[in-house]
Amino acid sequence: MKRFGKRLNTGTFGKVKHFAMTLSEVLLTVTIIGVIAALTLSALSNKINEVKNLAGLKKIYTVLNQVTMFVILDRSSPNYWGLNEYSQDASALAYSYYKPYFKVIRECSNQSGCWRYPTKFLSGKVYMRRAQFYQYMFTLVDGMNVLMNIYPKEVIQSEFGVNVSKDSVVFIVDVNGDGMPNQIGRDIFAFVLDGKEIVPSGNDNSYNCNRAASGLTCTARVINDGWKIKYY
Repeated sequence: MKRFGKRLNTGTFGKVKHFAMTLSEVLLTVTIIGVIAALTLSALSNKINEVKNLAGLKKIYTVLNQVTMFVILDRSSPNYWGLNEYSQDASALAYSYYKPYFKVIRECSNQSGCWRYPTKFLSGKVYMRRAQFYQYMFTLVDGMNVLMNIYPKEVIQSEFGVNVSKDSVVFIVDVNGDGMPNQIGRDIFAFVLDGKEIVPSGNDNSYNCNRAASGLTCTARVINDGWKIKYY
């Protein structure tokens, strides 16, 4: 087999040794370098996307708190809003209170168009394949998709890890809009209206923030970990 290499003078005795690689060895080396480069680029791309998603998470947390402050000043305590669990009318009512303070570019109510499917749990299992009748969905000017639900307090406590005293609003936000991976705990995070303030899901219990579970309580985990995703 033809070999590639160069001749090296050994010095005193004038002998020449050949250091060479076969064609198959050259191809194998090139392949290995290509695989390493691809993995490095993939890891770098994932890290960049993670940084962007965390920046989006910080932004929406601030926005939700600011908007909620104005809504309550205008509409008084949510205790008087008459919110009923799993009701599209209740979700639409809550959205109507929030809408004047959001910069909305697209409204979908409970129809497709403002959310990417399927939505996955942190475990990889499918969470939602289609819009639910009780949801209200919309897209903000920065491209974030927002889903509003009215959940019973028991579900908010067990699934979202917030010990609310009554049924309330849950915001589920896809911080990179229609982008991938469309997975809870990666680019999708939840917030709960608890009394007069917005709190991150998992504020009281983040038990399901792990790779074998839903990830619905990961928002507080990320914040408490210094705005970092550590549950790889």
